[in-house]
Amino acid sequence: MATLNEKVKEKIKFKYEDDDYDGDSPQSPSLGFIPTKIEPNYPIIDSEEDYVDDGFDSAEPIQENVQVNLKNVLTGLIAIVTGSNKGHDVSLDHNTPSSSSNVSFLGSSSVYIPSAPPLFEPTGINYSVYKDLLEAEPPHWLPDSSTTTCMHCSSPFTAITCGRHHCRFCGGIFCRNCSKGRCLMPIKFRQRSPQRVCDSCYERLDPLQAVLINSISNAVQVAKHDVVDWTCTRGWLNLPIGLSMEDEIYKASNTLRGYCHVARSDPEKSIPHALLSQAQGLAILTVAKAGALLSYKLGTGLVISRRSDGSWSAPSAILSLGFGWGAQVGGELMDFIIVLHDLKAVKTFCSRMHFSLGAGCSASAGPIGRVLEADFRAGDRGSGLCYTYSRSKGAFVGVSLEGNLVTTRRDMNVKFYGDPYLSTSDILLGMVDQPKAAQPLYTALRDLYVGLRQ
Repeated sequence: MATLNEKVKEKIKFKYEDDDYDGDSPQSPSLGFIPTKIEPNYPIIDSEEDYVDDGFDSAEPIQENVQVNLKNVLTGLIAIVTGSNKGHDVSLDHNTPSSSSNVSFLGSSSVYIPSAPPLFEPTGINYSVYKDLLEAEPPHWLPDSSTTTCMHCSSPFTAITCGRHHCRFCGGIFCRNCSKGRCLMPIKFRQRSPQRVCDSCYERLDPLQAVLINSISNAVQVAKHDVVDWTCTRGWLNLPIGLSMEDEIYKASNTLRGYCHVARSDPEKSIPHALLSQAQGLAILTVAKAGALLSYKLGTGLVISRRSDGSWSAPSAILSLGFGWGAQVGGELMDFIIVLHDLKAVKTFCSRMHFSLGAGCSASAGPIGRVLEADFRAGDRGSGLCYTYSRSKGAFVGVSLEGNLVTTRRDMNVKFYGDPYLSTSDILLGMVDQPKAAQPLYTALRDLYVGLRQ
């Protein structure tokens, strides 16, 4: 009997070792007593430890493809915010395979990087996305007779309450309420100031404004009027009214050049260097003044402030309208430099409108004259004490009490910088870079400080 059992075992063993035998066949006999080769299912162990494979040590950590899903992302964000991810592993779903090129563990220093390209590239906008807008041609405006109603809201046009307005980008006719936006146009329009557009075109052009402001606005152009010597008629006399920021920059540069000559020829009549070196800002204006007993003043200029690093801010345009009362008679043209000795005075000029009240004496005969004033200024952004120095031309003499109303010329700032949302505080408090068009102004300021220091 034992001999028969041994023969059966040898026969079964021979059949198992046969290459054509399928061990998974349902017709195969039970071989529970025969040792078979089974692939081990090893658990994942920490990467810093080794695991044993049939008695052999392996130093290579096991890597597994992981899938980032909504649950894992939310869990990782909560762990990062609360700080609980440090020293803990983030449980990930190992069931779904994923490419390791776009996935990383949320607990590590890197996070999941989306495969879609960003809308704005580091060097500017994605040109392929906005190619049609950037290369757009100026449209043919529709005649006013082509429609009697707004092409957007269908409101009927009237002579006073609802006038016609053409969109500069599409050429359509719209009412005022449907064309409130102002945008810089693409380069083929040859317009460096923001233009009126309809609401639909505004939404299309708005993503391009940051690039257009830094490429085609008036502020980034090279200054054309940079000659202020006797060979240029502009250098002989400053006009009291400037029609653009470029004119105001030229007038201010010419005024500073005049003070440079005064500092070199007669230092006692120039602005004290100690006062100017501590100034936190300067307001430079050209004002026409005329009257007897009661005098009137009108002029324009710009204001700049000193940044924390010692450099000067971008300029902001201002308008001054005032009157004076006292023992005075005559008419004169004055170039003012108002010294803002602290930050409170600078914030006063950040106001949309502020008032000043002060006293001063004035005397001028021909091309040479002097005006010295001290005034107190107050606006919705603050108040401060300022000192005013002036060179005047004309025939005027008197002592008077002076009052002035100074406003920010916001429309001129918008035309120059190209940004309708830019405030005076953004300009004066260092949020705007020095514009290339104002380089003559900064050069004149540097020359003035060098001349006063000598």
